[in-house]
Amino acid sequence: GKYLVLPSGELHIRDVTPEDGTKSYQCRTKHRLTGETRLSATKGRLVITEPLGVKPPSLALDEKSRFAFRYAKEDVSLWCQLQAYPIPTYRWYKFIEGSNKKQAVILDDRIKQVSGTLIIREAKVDDSGKYLCVVNNSVGGESVETVLTVTAPLNAIVEPTIQTVDFGRPATLTCNYEGNPVKTISWLKDGKRLSSHDGRVLRIDSVRKEDKGMYQCFVRNEQESAQGSAELKLGGRFEPPHIKEYFNDNTMQPGVSLHLKCIASGNPTPEINWELDSKRLSSTERLRIGQHITMAGEVVSYLNISSVHTNDGGHYRCVAVSKVGTAEHTAHLNVYGLPFIRPMDKKNIVSGENLFVTCPVAGYPLESITWERDNRQLPINRKQKVFPNGTLIIENVERSSDQATYTCVARNAQGHTAKGNLEVQVMV
Repeated sequence: GKYLVLPSGELHIRDVTPEDGTKSYQCRTKHRLTGETRLSATKGRLVITEPLGVKPPSLALDEKSRFAFRYAKEDVSLWCQLQAYPIPTYRWYKFIEGSNKKQAVILDDRIKQVSGTLIIREAKVDDSGKYLCVVNNSVGGESVETVLTVTAPLNAIVEPTIQTVDFGRPATLTCNYEGNPVKTISWLKDGKRLSSHDGRVLRIDSVRKEDKGMYQCFVRNEQESAQGSAELKLGGRFEPPHIKEYFNDNTMQPGVSLHLKCIASGNPTPEINWELDSKRLSSTERLRIGQHITMAGEVVSYLNISSVHTNDGGHYRCVAVSKVGTAEHTAHLNVYGLPFIRPMDKKNIVSGENLFVTCPVAGYPLESITWERDNRQLPINRKQKVFPNGTLIIENVERSSDQATYTCVARNAQGHTAKGNLEVQVMV
């Protein structure tokens, strides 16, 4: 038609003629809830002038780009307010999301063009985007951009809502959401933010015990947020190792027998290894390691020393290992006697990493365990930290300043000492 009333209250008149200047115009409003109507107290009139000459399209207002916001299912009118003579042609385009390419707006029963105004009936979220109105006549052209955002209430669900996955298998959770606009997507597990995930799909390549729990997907914009949740359960096919029985710290006299035992369960049945101060142990004449599997499917492993020596003291660890995980237990054995330090392997470390090493010391009781470098007791700078249990930490190692030979010194109250060297090589 000739007249177009926009939701903003503006009246557009197509193809103005001198006759339109003889009329007066009033607007009438209607209260949405009460139905009360009011007529404007004043009237408007058009002042019609004859064109003085040709005029290329130019903006009536200094607006090369504008923004429009509408709720879903409302009618939308996008307009080009330009002046030109001869009367120009108008073409509307919509940019393809995420690119600078555009395509002509397809007109149909829902989307119509009246002169330079694009009318969208019952707007959908998919109508959101950047539109371009191109205006041309015989003496020039102009264009106006309009960014349309069609808002709709946010809603989110995570699928599948319940998922049971075997250990070591992959899992995928998908956040399916509706509404517009969506500014951020975030994931939480058991109420804690998963900072490494911010997309619609959350993937776990190999499910482990710690992955089971409740997952939430949050979608947000400036006005509201919505969330969906799902539960990830662990399948009964596999069970990670679990140490059911273990040994405690102990202090002994030399010459007595030592018996340590670990019992572990799991599916598949785990294998148990033994370590002393982080070094793998194997059977010798004095030291025997063995294991057997019970009728209940548990593995029982033992470490026996027929007659302990002072240098058998240290941190003993049993480690239960299977393809779906590990479990371990550590306890300290003290054997009365003079200080003793086991040989330490050369330590290779990459520049920038932190060095962490514990002196493999035996003997009991000990008064102190210290570290030295070039006969100077550490720490000698802020990067170095030495702890009473014989642990040395050097932060952010550098070849120029930290590659060296370090010496651990164990001392008892009577002044007896033992020393062991550690060579540290820093790789750049």
